Amino acid sequence: MTRLIPPIALLAAASLLAACSFSDSSKSSSTSSESSSDLASSPSSLLASSKDKKKEGYEKDVRNYTAEYVKSSDANIETFQVRLGKIAAQYGLTQWDQDKSTYVAIGRGLRKAGLSKPQYQAFKTSLGESLPWKMEAIEEGYQ
Repeated sequence: MTRLIPPIALLAAASLLAACSFSDSSKSSSTSSESSSDLASSPSSLLASSKDKKKEGYEKDVRNYTAEYVKSSDANIETFQVRLGKIAAQYGLTQWDQDKSTYVAIGRGLRKAGLSKPQYQAFKTSLGESLPWKMEAIEEGYQ
């Protein structure tokens, strides 16, 4: 004997199926909107990464130039400052002489040059212009 399903039960089942599929589509919709927001935020992380790489490049160039400068026979502070200004300009950095990272990189360059302690102290004082914050940053880079 076959039983017939009452029409009201069929309507209830159809409504339940429709509600489930609506619920699933809203889930995928929220998932896709999350993906969109992730994509929207990624340019800023790329920008931050680009800035980090730019800063690393600047500091590396300052370090390398400082090491070359202190080993050269024509070590002139004005020449050094002009060249640092040009390096900073290549990286779009203005007021490099007020930027702590410049002096930390100078300290790294002095270390790279392998100076004796008295030579290091003389260059630290000269390049740091006897200003405590600059000389501390040079020391930080040297360590």
